Amino acid sequence: MINKYTLSRAQNVKYVKDNLEELIENNLALSRYSEDDPERTIAYRNFKEAYDFILNNPEVENDYRCLLQLHEILMKDLEMGIKDELSEEQISELNKMINQPTKANLEVAIDVMLYILDKRLFTDGDVRAALMFSNKFMIDNGCGIITVPASKKELFRTKLHEYKDSNDFGIKDWIYMYCVKGPKLDY
Repeated sequence: MINKYTLSRAQNVKYVKDNLEELIENNLALSRYSEDDPERTIAYRNFKEAYDFILNNPEVENDYRCLLQLHEILMKDLEMGIKDELSEEQISELNKMINQPTKANLEVAIDVMLYILDKRLFTDGDVRAALMFSNKFMIDNGCGIITVPASKKELFRTKLHEYKDSNDFGIKDWIYMYCVKGPKLDY
């Protein structure tokens, strides 16, 4: 799998800022927040704060501490608790996913996202934490962004269940085709 976009971090940040409302709306839909959900406003604020954190903190290393920090931001003031640690085994496995030098950064980001979703590292908020953590990696490496369009959220969930049930790695190609976005650049 090759990187779909080769951007500078600044180009990637600009793309996210220019499309922030759509990205947050996609995240809310994927996280199952309906228009009349009383927690939607809180979740919206949390997604916005998580994007601000990602865009304004390139020096924060993409590691388990960053994942936990993003989870804390995303779950602030919502019903479920915030997990503040991972086991040594989870930290080691996550590090192995992040450090795959033979793979393109985009594929590493997708692998990391699928690892977090497969292992269910959190009581609640796995999808949003996995997506935002992977997007920090994507943005820092100029690979665009992973966003599941609202129209594809149910198909994404179906593919995710198929992946969990049978390790069907077809989900990686599907994410690549339909969920990796970036600017149209004129070269």
